[in-house]
Amino acid sequence: MQRSTSTSDERGQAYTLEGFVSAMVVLMALLFALQSVVITPTTGGVGDRTVQAQLGQEAQDALVVAATANESEGNLTEMVRYWDPAEEEFHNSSENSGTGYYKASNDTELYNEFSLGKTLNERFTERGMSYNIELVYQDQAGEFDDDHPYLVYQGESGAVTASYTVTLFESDNLTAPGHENTPIREAWEDHEYPIPPSTGEDQPVYNVVEVRVSVW
Repeated sequence: MQRSTSTSDERGQAYTLEGFVSAMVVLMALLFALQSVVITPTTGGVGDRTVQAQLGQEAQDALVVAATANESEGNLTEMVRYWDPAEEEFHNSSENSGTGYYKASNDTELYNEFSLGKTLNERFTERGMSYNIELVYQDQAGEFDDDHPYLVYQGESGAVTASYTVTLFESDNLTAPGHENTPIREAWEDHEYPIPPSTGEDQPVYNVVEVRVSVW
């Protein structure tokens, strides 16, 4: 009788050990699978509608935050007027091509000085994504100029876009260091500032600018 009990105990221990080993195999397989496949919001690709909607919302949120930021944080209107008339480009821009524009990296003036640059860098650049920032406005004939300047340019691609409109006033000055006392109309009349007035001098509004962000 004693021998039979011992055999049963050994068999029970063997079953327990076998179950433990099986569970460990399953857990190791699951751990390996989780380490091999990293599920991110962009797993479906930018072409996926859900991903597009998410990117568009992120870009729109960044614009809203920048538009409502105070001057010390570098809001949108401060950014649009960050023009250096002496160099005829946006202040300390990365590329000298016509109006000059910034690269989307964390060491540019755009990232250091303005809320929109900081947010786009954190949300897109650090995730390996690209974006452009365009400044779209009406010319003096009331038409939208196709040759509008870029604030950031990283190439052309099918992209998700978001935009926010800011109003420039006749009383506004440039915001680039050393040129804070230069009115934007005066800068334009000297053929420097790239955004022209869309109204006469007797009107309080200088122009309305659409800040358009394209992400891919």
